[in-house]
Amino acid sequence: MTAFRGSWCLLALLLSGCGGGSGGSEPTQVSASVNAGMDQEVTEKTDVILNATGSPAGGTFNWQVVSGATVSEFPITDQQASFVAPDVKANVDLLIQVDYVAPDGSLASDQVMVSVKSNNQLPSVNITQTAPETLPATYQDTITLSGEGSSDPDENGQIVAYQWQQLSGPSTIQPSSLNNATLSFIHPLLDTAQTSVWKLTVTDDEGGQASNQFPVGLLANTPVVVANAGSDQQVQAFDTVTLDGSKSDTVSGQKQCSWRQIPATTTVSLSAPNDCVTSFIAPDKNVLSKAEFELTVTDSQNRTATDNVVVDIEKKPLGKLNDSGQLACYDNNTAIACNSDSFSGQDALRGRDYFATQVAKEGRGNAGFDFTKLNQFADELPDDATDFACIRDNVSGLIWEVKEASAGTLPNTSTRNAQNSYTWALSVDGTFAEGSVQSTANTSCPQDSHCGIQALIDEVNNPATGEQSYCGGNNWRLPTYMELLGLLDFSYANSAVIDQSLFPNLPASALLGHRYYWTTQSSLDGTGTALRRAYVVDMDTGNDFAVEKSSKAFVRLVRNP
Repeated sequence: MTAFRGSWCLLALLLSGCGGGSGGSEPTQVSASVNAGMDQEVTEKTDVILNATGSPAGGTFNWQVVSGATVSEFPITDQQASFVAPDVKANVDLLIQVDYVAPDGSLASDQVMVSVKSNNQLPSVNITQTAPETLPATYQDTITLSGEGSSDPDENGQIVAYQWQQLSGPSTIQPSSLNNATLSFIHPLLDTAQTSVWKLTVTDDEGGQASNQFPVGLLANTPVVVANAGSDQQVQAFDTVTLDGSKSDTVSGQKQCSWRQIPATTTVSLSAPNDCVTSFIAPDKNVLSKAEFELTVTDSQNRTATDNVVVDIEKKPLGKLNDSGQLACYDNNTAIACNSDSFSGQDALRGRDYFATQVAKEGRGNAGFDFTKLNQFADELPDDATDFACIRDNVSGLIWEVKEASAGTLPNTSTRNAQNSYTWALSVDGTFAEGSVQSTANTSCPQDSHCGIQALIDEVNNPATGEQSYCGGNNWRLPTYMELLGLLDFSYANSAVIDQSLFPNLPASALLGHRYYWTTQSSLDGTGTALRRAYVVDMDTGNDFAVEKSSKAFVRLVRNP
């Protein structure tokens, strides 16, 4: 019973002395009172009875839980409150109040404390082996132990935590997470059979814990050293190739690795031949198309095993276009280191030129360029030849005209003289393309028909009037825009943007005030619907311009082999 009570039979007025007064005394009034009984201590899920005493008799009672936990039986309107102590996860104090209304309507209240003690039942631990399906397990099998069959016998209890622990067995076992309902590990490599004992401790939602153990039989393996050089690979030339022998295995887990290349015509350089993981740069496919490596693994007892891996090297898809020739990197003003993060995406770090030092070339050339000198019959010449008639681009396969040195006075010059210039005029099957301008013959060129480009092409391709199959063919033509761009080498910053050791005899800029070369590409730029302009490429700057087809520009012919 708490201090919050009405008094028992409290007199409204104390009895006064019976003096000789003129009047008599008022009737005595007694207020309502109630007693909820003594505080109790009970166990969860047991019966509880509370008895209240109210005065004066004949009133009504009402019980309710003020705090602590929900009790389904409340409110109760009987003098005696009977209920079942709630199922609790931890000790709980129930503060219960009874209100008593006397026959005259007066109210009294009292409170009682019922302390409910938790009675937790410890969980049951059940371990089963769920993998592999076929027993006994052998080397490299995945072994899985499950504690999902564990349970909490409490009516609404549950398992909230799992903890696995290896008590015995090989130290090389590397289990998965130790705090899940299931545990998995790979059957280790063993030279003798062993038993691995695992302990599982489970915790229920009231903090109760229980443990159990489970033995797993592990078998010995033959061999006792396993070399694993990894899967065969297909890579591209110039890729960084990783050889990974880290999945090799020994009984103790300690191993030494040694890589060697199976004899080949070309030897690659391994970064760390005595590490389990090493790498090399794949050479050009033209140099080496396949590389084979042997991995030797040695354990702590000097026992060994070997495995091989084959690396197929495919050609790098660099395309049939030349790069820019630019090998340096720049900021807004000057050259910088190419590994600068402030100016990323540099041209020098992309494309064919980036692999220039690794590409196997048939001829010679700056950066990623690859040219071969040819004589007038298209026979290959040494790279250091000084007398050559044309150039083969080994990247695109195209054969390019080499101009003859400027000599004589126009129009009394040779057919392929460097100083000859032409208007844009091209024909297909005798029909000139739109916008063609056939300028006057024997002016800026030595041709007798006209000084349009087609006059030069016809003469070079006609053995009767020109050379006999110049450089092995009679299919010379004007290059396309992209083909001519493929000759530009922007590493020549202070001179013409073309390798003049391979393409000598450039005309003097003073002849026309520029060194523009024609392409086949017409332009609609500023001409409405008439194709009066065509693109030229400036050999001094590498810029392109759309100029009137009536303008004079130089020509470098090309042919397909």
